Amino acid sequence: MIDIGEIEAFLAVADELHFGKAGERLRLSPSRISQLIRRLESRVGTPLVERTTRRVALTPVGDRLRQDFLQIYADLNSALRRARSAGQEVESTVRVGYLTHCGDERFGRLVAEFRTAFPNYEVTTLDVTGLDYLQALSDDDVDVLLGRFGDGLPGDVVQGPVMSREHWVLGVARTHPLAEHDVVSVEELATHAIFGVPDPLTGRLHNPLYPETTPTGLPIPRRGVARTFAEVLRLVAQQDNVFPTVASFPTYYGHPDVVFVPMHGWPPAARTLIWRAHGNNPGVRAFIGLATDPRSKAS
Repeated sequence: MIDIGEIEAFLAVADELHFGKAGERLRLSPSRISQLIRRLESRVGTPLVERTTRRVALTPVGDRLRQDFLQIYADLNSALRRARSAGQEVESTVRVGYLTHCGDERFGRLVAEFRTAFPNYEVTTLDVTGLDYLQALSDDDVDVLLGRFGDGLPGDVVQGPVMSREHWVLGVARTHPLAEHDVVSVEELATHAIFGVPDPLTGRLHNPLYPETTPTGLPIPRRGVARTFAEVLRLVAQQDNVFPTVASFPTYYGHPDVVFVPMHGWPPAARTLIWRAHGNNPGVRAFIGLATDPRSKAS
């Protein structure tokens, strides 16, 4: 098998056409360069370099071998780049899901800081707006999820830091009696139902994003089923129910027959990050580490 040192010595001599300069380039003595060239010529079985006291030149066979060696080197470098790129693609992407009205300033700063701190990782943000957005995490469509989550998250899900807090508003039909109020109490929910989600086992309507009762203990009824925010607003416009949501929601979603009235009585709504407890790639772990680092600019 040809020694890599012989190839390097030959290519250096072919470039410099001088044994002394080739030796300086490889940090070898001219005699060592000459020895390596002779060994390579012995393997090939014919002279590769013409040596005289006045000049050094490649023979026709030597010139052809030089071209072949250069092509081999180029192919090897390309193979290494492809392997390096493939290895990075496997572990470099971080998919962060969010709701349209949850992409606040702190979240934006976190994504920007991550891109600066970890340029070898790619982060993509995906709008997963919908009432079943938690499913995006369990289905492995995203690695990290930003949103408002109630109690009872799955045991394999970790809830991270609070990214922002917002005051509440109540969506009501434009013709609803509460639409005339400057502010409403959360206690009004005891007499005006909110939409629900059917329990897969019992069929009973529930909504894990909201408490079962008002602060004074009155039950909050559930009525009507909605799968999207558009369906929620349609139910509200029909006066089938009302819709407690965060103050930024009307900036992104609306209905001509729905208005939003400030609501008091609940603590501000908190938006947090969640992620799977296990199986995260290095990029995801780096994103989580930055999100939970108190020194982060996004903190």
